[in-house]
Amino acid sequence: MDRAQTKRITRRRVLAGAVTASGLAGPVLQRAAAGAGGPLPRRPWWVSTVDRPTLAETNSEFGRFAGPNIFAMYARLKDERDGAGAVQAERQARRSRIADSIRQRKPGYDLRDRQIAEAAWTLMRSTAPAEGILSWVRLRVPPPNELGAPAYSAGPEEAARTVKTAARLFGAALAGIAAMNERYVNRREGAREIVFEDVAAPAATAARLVIPRKMKWVVAIAVAMDQELMARCPTALGDAATSLGYSQCAFTVGTLAEFIRGLGYQAIPSVNDTAQSVPFAVDAGLGELSRLNRLITPEYGAAVRLCKVFTDLPMACDEPIDFGAASYCKRCKMCAEACPAGALSFDDEPSYKVRGPWNNPGHKAWFEDAYKCYQQWQQVTTACSICFAVCPYTRCARAWAQDAARSVPQPGPPRVYPYVDGALNWEKQRDSGDWWEHTG
Repeated sequence: MDRAQTKRITRRRVLAGAVTASGLAGPVLQRAAAGAGGPLPRRPWWVSTVDRPTLAETNSEFGRFAGPNIFAMYARLKDERDGAGAVQAERQARRSRIADSIRQRKPGYDLRDRQIAEAAWTLMRSTAPAEGILSWVRLRVPPPNELGAPAYSAGPEEAARTVKTAARLFGAALAGIAAMNERYVNRREGAREIVFEDVAAPAATAARLVIPRKMKWVVAIAVAMDQELMARCPTALGDAATSLGYSQCAFTVGTLAEFIRGLGYQAIPSVNDTAQSVPFAVDAGLGELSRLNRLITPEYGAAVRLCKVFTDLPMACDEPIDFGAASYCKRCKMCAEACPAGALSFDDEPSYKVRGPWNNPGHKAWFEDAYKCYQQWQQVTTACSICFAVCPYTRCARAWAQDAARSVPQPGPPRVYPYVDGALNWEKQRDSGDWWEHTG
């Protein structure tokens, strides 16, 4: 660790101590349960809309992502870098560590910890892109003509409110509307080519996924991850926040797509498949692109999972937002300091320089080394998510001050909030055994 990093950490800890001593470190908020229905939460006062996202610079290379993700390419890269048989040896070592941690009842990694994370995957792993709850065609909801009624008809503003309210009921913590951008859509989904055509309805075959060009609107959704589980990253309990988030995403977009079909329109639900979730979420005003190369939201920090629904229901689009996150990321670097794999960038400014074939080129970002990240997962035997948990915006989402500040009619982002992160009892990983006690 260099001198500058040491100074930053010392400064944060001194300030955290001062905040704690002054009594400003209030109790943890109980996050409102997703699925409460009704309007989405009012945004904090420091969030402003902008004409274009804070990180929106692209060049001629930017287009539809053609490569596989790190999960699909890791085994090949591992054997190429470390020699034939490296993947097999790594998997065997991982299995041994898992067995040892269960046998030794290692906190955060014992049998109940691992199995609650596995159980939370149930819905997500019981389906696949364009299948089951993520079907591209109507499942069971009756179309309007079967009810003797015409299709839903409303102005763009009302239609947007209707869909967002339904999304909230089905589990969205945040929802926004973005215009379709074909450059955000992948070229392939597994072995299937993704194409846009002038057709009436989406189609999924063994060879192709067809998106109608009339689907010009995208409902971008953020599902909040459980903060108490996030506080226990990187353990199997922390991993449960991820697996539960993805299963909740599948339920949210699957049911929302059915609702839209029930109104008389076409809808395609998507989680991590088919298209990039982050740029749609940025365009829809859910948050900003960050040093994590992931989304940060004003309400939940980085502790969200993203999903979306494509549709031909005309809706009013939302605008991108600026709440100071991208500019703060330029000097914070806390996630990069905390990353045990060294997978995150320490560069002061975002750039076009990608870190591997898992990155989509042609846009400015702080690109991550996903190979190092996934290799760390094999070492700890679970997903990591330390970078999500230590992000000051994630931590501050738990503070009483965050909620209180929403009612203060004052413009401009409060630069002090990210600095109070150490005072919010996230300096150390929380006790995993305590989680079972306090929720029982």
